Amino acid sequence: MRLDGKVAIVTGGSRGIGRAICLGLGEAGASVVVTSRTEEDRSAGTEYEKYGSGDIRDTAAQINAGGGTALPVRCDVARVQDIQDLVAATLDHFGRIDVLVCNAGMDCESPVVDLDVELLDQCLAVNVRGPLLLCKYALPSMIAQGEGGSIYCVTSGSARNYREGRVGYSMSKAALERMFLSLAEEVRPHNIAVNVFEPGRVDTWMNRRGDWPGTAHIPMVQPEALAPPGVWLAGQTAETLTGELVARAEFGVTWGPQGE
Repeated sequence: MRLDGKVAIVTGGSRGIGRAICLGLGEAGASVVVTSRTEEDRSAGTEYEKYGSGDIRDTAAQINAGGGTALPVRCDVARVQDIQDLVAATLDHFGRIDVLVCNAGMDCESPVVDLDVELLDQCLAVNVRGPLLLCKYALPSMIAQGEGGSIYCVTSGSARNYREGRVGYSMSKAALERMFLSLAEEVRPHNIAVNVFEPGRVDTWMNRRGDWPGTAHIPMVQPEALAPPGVWLAGQTAETLTGELVARAEFGVTWGPQGE
């Protein structure tokens, strides 16, 4: 699937799933705005470096070196002004927005009785409030273009399944799913697709660090395996696919009708 002429914003694009989706979008011809909370690689030199080190500048540089077009923009999705600045920078540089990939997320692991309230607030701000506000500020230009578009978020099986010590995280992902599936109906008249992507267990620093009880038997895929579905979802509109939870396991290695 080609995305030439499209402009995509990807949050959490410095490493792991976000980086893989950014690279896939760039290879498919989209101009990519790569964003995350920090501009520097915080995992460099640590035990987690081998599980997806990098920063937004490096991701953008890889896209540009491959013949694509990318712009790195720092954005903490927990901060309203950062989100507004991200949308403004995208429109100033590229003049349009066609795709939003809400991938940025954080964990919140603790039994409820020991839960750090500030950590819970931060988790909800990043995992739920941030994606909603990105949609709020990006949708006016997407609607005004009158050409449709695609929005999707990256969720987790934790939204629907119990995992020990992750009630706060599970709650945030369940809220994210419900929010996006509801938004799909709101923007359907504008031919903008809104979907939820569940990638399954991916070999990222967070999964390696967590080693969640009861999940050791679940095989992990490399982040690069998520580029094809990420591109395919970005190419959808409300006329082709919207209001759906798309799980990687449902598709195997083939994405879209007739493997598009």
